[in-house]
Amino acid sequence: MQAPATEPRAKPHLVCPAGSLRALATAVEAAAEKAAALGADALIVADTAVFGYCRDHLPGLRLHLSVQASATTHAAIEFYRRRYGVQRAVLPRVVAVEQIARIIAGTSVEIEVFAFGSLCVMVEGRCALSSYATGASPNNAGVCSPAAAVRWQEGPDGVRARLGGVLIDHYAPDEPRGYPTLCKGRFEVDGRRSHVLEEPTSLNTMAILPQLIAMGVRAFKIEGRQRSAAYVGEVTRAWRAAIDAAWQAVEQGRDFQPQPQWQQALARHAEGAQTTLSAFERPWR
Repeated sequence: MQAPATEPRAKPHLVCPAGSLRALATAVEAAAEKAAALGADALIVADTAVFGYCRDHLPGLRLHLSVQASATTHAAIEFYRRRYGVQRAVLPRVVAVEQIARIIAGTSVEIEVFAFGSLCVMVEGRCALSSYATGASPNNAGVCSPAAAVRWQEGPDGVRARLGGVLIDHYAPDEPRGYPTLCKGRFEVDGRRSHVLEEPTSLNTMAILPQLIAMGVRAFKIEGRQRSAAYVGEVTRAWRAAIDAAWQAVEQGRDFQPQPQWQQALARHAEGAQTTLSAFERPWR
């Protein structure tokens, strides 16, 4: 799906990453070597030690800067390009649209942005809350809530969700139950029960796809921690169709409107059955 480099605007990818090394594990060199041997197209990396090893020992493997590196300026991204040969950077979900445009104008590194999925208040997945409750690192486990730590307790008054023994929600008998994470749990504070940290809501940038494509975004990332095969299939089908349609609209100078069936497919998988543009759009500014 990559357009020739001679074109003024390269067609963006829909991203399903081949490998991700987001933390410095004890056998990181072996992990990087194995990923390369298995045919990974690229490694998504945040740790500088991993970058250094890959640069020195796997020079033919593309390196992508992980969202967990928290690079929010073109200067930061250029540092990784000069130092380690990074070819793509994933921007944090806190970067506004006008900031994305400035970053793209200031670097030759391909820029990837989040398009759809759960929002994270814990430094893009490095969740101290989950680690505290479960004793497991979300990075090393690859999940926000390790399955071994999740308990559903049914009773006459509904279902209680626990993570590592911590009660994080209590659902009525007929109430829909979502992915159990501490950050989106409901807790009682001063006699009032609510989503204290973050209300379940999914990012959805489909409405601004032409704007992102026109400014030069090269790939769109779909959040997928602990998601089902049904989620992957339905969500990626909708986004593939939307990206292709938005690309054609930009190239031909036409208006773009997301099709109802695309948005309906995404709504079925949105946390809390609601979506937002989050920091991409800041009407209060």
